[in-house]
Amino acid sequence: MNRPIKKVAIFCFALFAALFLDGNWIQVVQANSYSAHADNYRNTIYAYQVDRGNIIVGSTNVAYSTATKSSQMKYQRVYSNGEMYAPVTGYFSSNYGTANLEQFENTLLNGKDTRLATQNFLRKAEGKDQAGGSVVTTINAAAQEAAYNALKSELSSVGEGAVAAINPKTGAILALVSSPSYDPNQLASASATTQNNYATALNNNTLQPKLDKALNQTYPPGSTFKIITSATALTYGFGGQSITPTSNISGAPPVTLNLPGSTSTISNSGGETCNSLVLQDAFAQSCNTVYGYIGMQVGAQHLQSMAEAFGFNKTGPTVPMTTSTSMFPTNLSQAQLAQSAIGQYNVTMTPLEGAMMASAVANGGVIESPYLIAKELDTKGNVIASATPTQFADPISSSVAGELATMMQNVVTNGTATSLNNIGVSVAAKTGTAERGTGQNPVAWMVAYAPATNPTVAVAVMVADNDVQPSDAFGNSLAGPIAKAVIQAVVGG
Repeated sequence: MNRPIKKVAIFCFALFAALFLDGNWIQVVQANSYSAHADNYRNTIYAYQVDRGNIIVGSTNVAYSTATKSSQMKYQRVYSNGEMYAPVTGYFSSNYGTANLEQFENTLLNGKDTRLATQNFLRKAEGKDQAGGSVVTTINAAAQEAAYNALKSELSSVGEGAVAAINPKTGAILALVSSPSYDPNQLASASATTQNNYATALNNNTLQPKLDKALNQTYPPGSTFKIITSATALTYGFGGQSITPTSNISGAPPVTLNLPGSTSTISNSGGETCNSLVLQDAFAQSCNTVYGYIGMQVGAQHLQSMAEAFGFNKTGPTVPMTTSTSMFPTNLSQAQLAQSAIGQYNVTMTPLEGAMMASAVANGGVIESPYLIAKELDTKGNVIASATPTQFADPISSSVAGELATMMQNVVTNGTATSLNNIGVSVAAKTGTAERGTGQNPVAWMVAYAPATNPTVAVAVMVADNDVQPSDAFGNSLAGPIAKAVIQAVVGG
């Protein structure tokens, strides 16, 4: 072979070698990344070839798939009562992916879960499409409907709100509502135009309908935080003395609390006088001056420690969706400490944390981890996994929980939560009205549990609405009727 031909042969060999290596690099080494790429439309087509499993509330499929006549999109995802259950189900969209249970249970729902391998192998052998397993939620349909309807009727077009209700004995989530909500059917539409137009409208809505406000938005808790401030005083005492619900907080001012090192003051709602400085009475009247004073007496270290024991400053629980962290500020001055003790300054919490706070009192001082999935089912409806309640925290002793329970019942019978009085079942509660920025109405809260003697539901309701009269923007008037509806849906009355 002469020299020129030899050079051409070597060059051609090098080209074939490069082509071989490149092909193997793409098909073997990078295969997974190309397969998972967002622009790989084959994934979308494949996803719609699967008879995706159901999301179930009680015995009702609130998310399910129906067969179509399309060769590419063989199954259409459908959501019954879509807006009501959107914070639970999320959506399954060809253009926008998945969210909430559709996302966190995707492997089970799309049939790729290894526990379904045998069943889907047999389905394939029979010429059937791949099928997914199903998810049975912990949601109480009556509670979810009551929360959704009550919140929707309470809010104006510029208002937002959320409800989280749990079983304090197990942590099972009974209701999870966020308003304004959205319709996942629009995002699951077979029409890309419908999906895109709806997604654009949602993104342009300043109230963020897709944001799950019960789990992923924090708000100032206002006077509901006095549950934790009370727990701190009852646990640690102050001034060398133990504190009980009947203790007289003699150093607290009844009208105005001057804050050390600051020109700011703390006053009671409407400038009212705190008629009694006894702890349980000040709690029932929600006296800011007394609780600001208590905060400074128990000290920042004890108050922060108690807040963190309840779950503040910690990664929020997974339900399985991730939840935002409720925050209690650190390195506080005395003035900031007093404001934090009444749930202001930079204290923020999710509605779920509010329900957990109430459940700690209801459950003798123990918080059970919230969870949304009761069971997982295979393609034939057989149970392949069931939830087991687990403890999240034990922030207070049973004796302190008992004292707080008496104080919270007194709020309903003799205090600020009159909307929960005489509703056919005994209730323990705490209201909250948290100040926001200039020109904004306060955030209205109600955290409660019932029945007071044998609790089966703990609920937190948050309402923020600038289109109501400021005189009506209180926890008792705005959030109370919603909490009432949820409680009655669960326990009757």
